Amino acid sequence: MPDLIHSLRDWSMSGYRLPSMIRLAERIPVLPDDLRYSFGLVDRPMYAYGVRKAVELAHSLGHDGVTVLEFGVGEGGGLEALDRHARRYSFSSGIDVHVFGFDTGHGLPDSADYRDVPYMWTQGQYQLRKDDVLARLAGSAQLVLGDVSETVPEFLRTHADHLTRNPLGFVSFDLDYYSSTTSALALFRDADDAHLLPRVTGYFDDILSIVEETGELAAIADFNRTEEKGTIGKVNALRSHLPFDPLWADQIFEYHRFEHADYSRHESARNNPKWRP
Repeated sequence: MPDLIHSLRDWSMSGYRLPSMIRLAERIPVLPDDLRYSFGLVDRPMYAYGVRKAVELAHSLGHDGVTVLEFGVGEGGGLEALDRHARRYSFSSGIDVHVFGFDTGHGLPDSADYRDVPYMWTQGQYQLRKDDVLARLAGSAQLVLGDVSETVPEFLRTHADHLTRNPLGFVSFDLDYYSSTTSALALFRDADDAHLLPRVTGYFDDILSIVEETGELAAIADFNRTEEKGTIGKVNALRSHLPFDPLWADQIFEYHRFEHADYSRHESARNNPKWRP
Protein backbone atom coordinates (compact mmCIF):
# COMPACT_ATOMS: atom_id res chain seq x y z
CA MET A 1 0.00 0.00 0.00
CA PRO A 2 2.75 2.59 0.75
CA ASP A 3 4.24 1.97 -2.73
CA LEU A 4 0.83 2.47 -4.34
CA ILE A 5 0.26 5.70 -2.42
CA HIS A 6 3.71 6.94 -3.42
CA SER A 7 3.03 6.15 -7.09
CA LEU A 8 -0.37 7.85 -7.02
CA ARG A 9 1.17 10.90 -5.36
CA ASP A 10 3.77 11.12 -8.12
CA TRP A 11 1.08 10.92 -10.79
CA SER A 12 -0.82 13.75 -9.09
CA MET A 13 2.08 16.16 -9.72
CA SER A 14 2.96 17.32 -13.25
CA GLY A 15 6.65 17.44 -12.38
CA TYR A 16 6.67 13.67 -11.84
CA ARG A 17 3.83 12.53 -14.09
CA LEU A 18 5.43 13.47 -17.42
CA PRO A 19 8.80 11.78 -16.68
CA SER A 20 6.87 8.61 -15.85
CA MET A 21 5.06 8.83 -19.20
CA ILE A 22 8.38 9.36 -21.00
CA ARG A 23 9.89 6.27 -19.35
CA LEU A 24 6.83 4.26 -20.39
CA ALA A 25 7.04 5.53 -23.98
CA GLU A 26 10.72 4.58 -24.15
CA ARG A 27 9.81 0.99 -23.23
CA ILE A 28 7.36 0.70 -26.15
CA PRO A 29 9.64 -0.01 -29.15
CA VAL A 30 6.83 0.20 -31.72
CA LEU A 31 6.04 3.81 -30.82
CA PRO A 32 7.34 5.88 -33.78
CA ASP A 33 9.88 8.63 -33.10
CA ASP A 34 7.72 11.18 -34.93
CA LEU A 35 4.88 10.47 -32.53
CA ARG A 36 7.11 10.62 -29.45
CA TYR A 37 8.63 13.93 -30.52
CA SER A 38 5.23 15.41 -31.41
CA PHE A 39 3.97 14.71 -27.89
CA GLY A 40 7.22 15.52 -26.09
CA LEU A 41 7.66 11.93 -24.87
CA VAL A 42 11.45 11.96 -25.20
CA ASP A 43 14.35 12.30 -22.80
CA ARG A 44 14.87 15.98 -21.87
CA PRO A 45 11.81 17.18 -23.85
CA MET A 46 12.75 20.78 -23.06
CA TYR A 47 15.96 20.25 -25.02
CA ALA A 48 14.03 18.82 -27.97
CA TYR A 49 11.76 21.88 -27.85
CA GLY A 50 14.73 24.26 -27.76
CA VAL A 51 16.50 22.57 -30.67
CA ARG A 52 13.29 22.55 -32.73
CA LYS A 53 12.71 26.27 -32.10
CA ALA A 54 16.31 27.05 -33.06
CA VAL A 55 16.09 24.99 -36.25
CA GLU A 56 12.74 26.50 -37.22
CA LEU A 57 14.01 30.05 -36.86
CA ALA A 58 17.33 29.30 -38.58
CA HIS A 59 15.44 27.68 -41.46
CA SER A 60 13.08 30.64 -41.71
CA LEU A 61 15.94 33.14 -41.87
CA GLY A 62 17.87 31.18 -44.48
CA HIS A 63 20.70 29.79 -42.36
CA ASP A 64 22.27 26.45 -43.20
CA GLY A 65 23.32 25.72 -39.61
CA VAL A 66 22.67 26.62 -35.98
CA THR A 67 24.52 26.18 -32.68
CA VAL A 68 23.05 24.88 -29.40
CA LEU A 69 24.77 24.85 -26.00
CA GLU A 70 24.47 23.28 -22.57
CA PHE A 71 26.02 25.00 -19.56
CA GLY A 72 26.62 22.42 -16.83
CA VAL A 73 27.26 18.98 -18.28
CA GLY A 74 27.72 17.04 -15.03
CA GLU A 75 27.26 13.33 -15.61
CA GLY A 76 26.45 13.97 -19.27
CA GLY A 77 22.84 12.82 -19.59
CA GLY A 78 21.66 16.25 -20.75
CA LEU A 79 24.40 16.70 -23.34
CA GLU A 80 23.76 13.18 -24.64
CA ALA A 81 20.05 14.04 -25.09
CA LEU A 82 20.88 17.39 -26.69
CA ASP A 83 23.20 15.63 -29.12
CA ARG A 84 20.48 13.09 -29.96
CA HIS A 85 17.82 15.77 -30.56
CA ALA A 86 20.27 17.79 -32.65
CA ARG A 87 20.88 14.81 -34.94
CA ARG A 88 17.16 14.13 -35.24
CA TYR A 89 16.20 17.69 -36.18
CA SER A 90 19.23 18.10 -38.41
CA PHE A 91 18.10 15.05 -40.39
CA SER A 92 14.47 16.20 -40.63
CA SER A 93 15.23 19.81 -41.58
CA GLY A 94 18.51 19.77 -43.47
CA ILE A 95 19.91 22.33 -41.00
CA ASP A 96 23.28 21.44 -39.47
CA VAL A 97 22.96 21.54 -35.66
CA HIS A 98 26.24 21.96 -33.76
CA VAL A 99 26.35 21.02 -30.06
CA PHE A 100 28.71 22.30 -27.34
CA GLY A 101 28.74 21.50 -23.63
CA PHE A 102 30.39 23.80 -21.07
CA ASP A 103 31.58 22.51 -17.71
CA THR A 104 34.28 23.23 -15.13
CA GLY A 105 35.42 19.62 -15.41
CA HIS A 106 35.47 19.15 -11.63
CA GLY A 107 31.96 19.85 -10.36
CA LEU A 108 30.56 22.97 -8.77
CA PRO A 109 33.14 25.53 -7.61
CA ASP A 110 33.35 26.90 -4.08
CA SER A 111 31.07 29.83 -3.25
CA ALA A 112 30.51 32.29 -0.44
CA ASP A 113 27.66 34.19 -2.14
CA TYR A 114 24.24 33.60 -0.59
CA ARG A 115 22.69 34.16 -4.04
CA ASP A 116 24.35 30.90 -5.13
CA VAL A 117 21.88 29.11 -2.82
CA PRO A 118 24.55 27.16 -0.88
CA TYR A 119 21.88 25.45 1.24
CA MET A 120 20.88 23.53 -1.92
CA TRP A 121 24.21 23.12 -3.74
CA THR A 122 27.79 22.78 -2.64
CA GLN A 123 31.34 22.55 -3.96
CA GLY A 124 32.21 19.41 -5.90
CA GLN A 125 28.68 18.34 -6.82
CA TYR A 126 28.00 17.05 -10.35
CA GLN A 127 31.46 15.83 -11.23
CA LEU A 128 32.15 15.43 -14.94
CA ARG A 129 33.54 12.09 -16.12
CA LYS A 130 34.90 13.32 -19.43
CA ASP A 131 35.82 9.97 -20.99
CA ASP A 132 32.46 8.41 -20.09
CA VAL A 133 30.55 11.39 -21.50
CA LEU A 134 32.51 11.48 -24.75
CA ALA A 135 32.06 7.72 -25.19
CA ARG A 136 28.27 8.11 -25.04
CA LEU A 137 28.06 10.90 -27.62
CA ALA A 138 27.15 9.55 -31.03
CA GLY A 139 27.22 12.91 -32.82
CA SER A 140 29.83 15.63 -33.01
CA ALA A 141 29.12 17.35 -29.67
CA GLN A 142 32.17 19.08 -28.19
CA LEU A 143 33.15 19.78 -24.58
CA VAL A 144 34.47 23.17 -23.46
CA LEU A 145 36.13 22.82 -20.06
CA GLY A 146 37.00 25.54 -17.54
CA ASP A 147 35.43 28.39 -15.60
CA VAL A 148 32.66 29.95 -17.70
CA SER A 149 33.92 33.44 -16.84
CA GLU A 150 36.94 32.52 -19.00
CA THR A 151 35.57 29.99 -21.48
CA VAL A 152 32.61 32.09 -22.69
CA PRO A 153 34.66 35.07 -23.96
CA GLU A 154 37.27 32.66 -25.34
CA PHE A 155 34.55 30.70 -27.16
CA LEU A 156 33.13 33.87 -28.72
CA ARG A 157 36.61 34.86 -29.87
CA THR A 158 37.81 31.52 -31.24
CA HIS A 159 34.46 30.47 -32.75
CA ALA A 160 33.52 33.77 -34.40
CA ASP A 161 33.63 32.31 -37.91
CA HIS A 162 31.72 29.22 -36.81
CA LEU A 163 28.97 31.31 -35.19
CA THR A 164 28.69 33.52 -38.26
CA ARG A 165 27.87 30.39 -40.28
CA ASN A 166 25.89 28.66 -37.49
CA PRO A 167 24.40 31.31 -35.17
CA LEU A 168 23.42 30.53 -31.60
CA GLY A 169 19.81 29.36 -31.31
CA PHE A 170 19.30 27.48 -28.02
CA VAL A 171 21.06 27.48 -24.64
CA SER A 172 20.40 25.35 -21.56
CA PHE A 173 21.56 26.91 -18.29
CA ASP A 174 22.16 24.23 -15.65
CA LEU A 175 24.92 25.85 -13.59
CA ASP A 176 22.92 26.03 -10.33
CA TYR A 177 24.76 29.10 -9.01
CA TYR A 178 23.85 32.76 -9.44
CA SER A 179 27.51 33.65 -9.98
CA SER A 180 28.17 31.02 -12.66
CA THR A 181 24.92 31.83 -14.49
CA THR A 182 25.83 35.52 -14.46
CA SER A 183 29.14 34.68 -16.14
CA ALA A 184 27.42 32.44 -18.70
CA LEU A 185 24.92 35.15 -19.64
CA ALA A 186 27.82 37.18 -21.00
CA LEU A 187 27.30 34.94 -24.03
CA PHE A 188 24.18 36.96 -24.88
CA ARG A 189 25.60 40.33 -23.89
CA ASP A 190 28.88 40.05 -25.79
CA ALA A 191 27.91 38.11 -28.91
CA ASP A 192 27.78 40.03 -32.17
CA ASP A 193 24.43 40.17 -33.96
CA ALA A 194 25.81 37.88 -36.66
CA HIS A 195 26.65 35.23 -34.06
CA LEU A 196 23.14 34.61 -32.75
CA LEU A 197 19.58 34.38 -33.98
CA PRO A 198 17.43 37.41 -33.15
CA ARG A 199 15.57 35.30 -30.60
CA VAL A 200 17.47 32.62 -28.67
CA THR A 201 15.50 30.03 -26.71
CA GLY A 202 16.82 29.38 -23.21
CA TYR A 203 16.05 26.71 -20.63
CA PHE A 204 16.86 27.51 -16.99
CA ASP A 205 16.98 24.30 -15.00
CA ASP A 206 17.39 25.63 -11.47
CA ILE A 207 14.62 28.20 -10.98
CA LEU A 208 12.31 25.86 -9.06
CA SER A 209 12.06 26.15 -5.28
CA ILE A 210 14.00 29.44 -5.12
CA VAL A 211 13.00 33.10 -4.79
CA GLU A 212 13.64 35.73 -7.46
CA GLU A 213 16.47 37.33 -5.49
CA THR A 214 18.65 34.21 -5.68
CA GLY A 215 20.05 31.72 -8.18
CA GLU A 216 19.40 31.83 -11.89
CA LEU A 217 16.41 34.15 -11.49
CA ALA A 218 18.60 36.78 -9.82
CA ALA A 219 21.15 36.39 -12.61
CA ILE A 220 18.44 37.00 -15.22
CA ALA A 221 17.16 40.07 -13.36
CA ASP A 222 20.67 41.54 -13.09
CA PHE A 223 21.30 40.88 -16.77
CA ASN A 224 18.11 42.66 -17.79
CA ARG A 225 18.95 45.68 -15.63
CA THR A 226 22.27 46.24 -17.38
CA GLU A 227 21.77 44.86 -20.90
CA GLU A 228 21.02 47.52 -23.51
CA LYS A 229 20.74 45.39 -26.66
CA GLY A 230 17.85 43.17 -25.58
CA THR A 231 16.20 41.27 -22.75
CA ILE A 232 15.58 37.79 -21.36
CA GLY A 233 11.92 37.07 -20.75
CA LYS A 234 9.76 34.11 -19.85
CA VAL A 235 7.66 32.64 -22.67
CA ASN A 236 4.19 33.28 -21.33
CA ALA A 237 1.32 30.77 -21.63
CA LEU A 238 3.64 28.19 -23.21
CA ARG A 239 2.00 25.36 -21.28
CA SER A 240 -1.25 25.89 -23.18
CA HIS A 241 0.53 25.16 -26.47
CA LEU A 242 2.32 21.97 -25.38
CA PRO A 243 1.01 18.42 -24.85
CA PHE A 244 0.41 17.26 -21.28
CA ASP A 245 0.88 20.70 -19.67
CA PRO A 246 4.60 20.12 -18.84
CA LEU A 247 6.20 21.75 -15.81
CA TRP A 248 9.33 22.52 -17.83
CA ALA A 249 7.37 25.05 -19.89
CA ASP A 250 7.70 27.40 -16.90
CA GLN A 251 11.49 27.19 -17.29
CA ILE A 252 11.61 28.31 -20.92
CA PHE A 253 12.80 31.88 -21.54
CA GLU A 254 13.93 33.75 -24.65
CA TYR A 255 16.67 36.28 -25.22
CA HIS A 256 15.42 38.94 -27.64
CA ARG A 257 18.05 41.05 -29.43
CA PHE A 258 15.74 43.90 -30.45
CA GLU A 259 18.15 45.73 -32.76
CA HIS A 260 19.18 42.57 -34.62
CA ALA A 261 18.80 43.08 -38.38
CA ASP A 262 16.48 40.06 -38.61
CA TYR A 263 14.43 40.73 -35.48
CA SER A 264 11.30 41.89 -37.32
CA ARG A 265 11.50 39.42 -40.21
CA HIS A 266 8.40 37.23 -40.31
CA GLU A 267 8.95 33.57 -39.42
CA SER A 268 7.83 31.43 -42.35
CA ALA A 269 9.43 28.03 -41.63
CA ARG A 270 6.28 26.46 -40.22
CA ASN A 271 4.43 27.28 -43.44
CA ASN A 272 7.15 25.82 -45.65
CA PRO A 273 6.09 22.41 -47.06
CA LYS A 274 9.73 21.26 -47.05
CA TRP A 275 9.96 21.64 -43.27
CA ARG A 276 9.16 18.52 -41.26
CA PRO A 277 9.22 19.01 -37.45
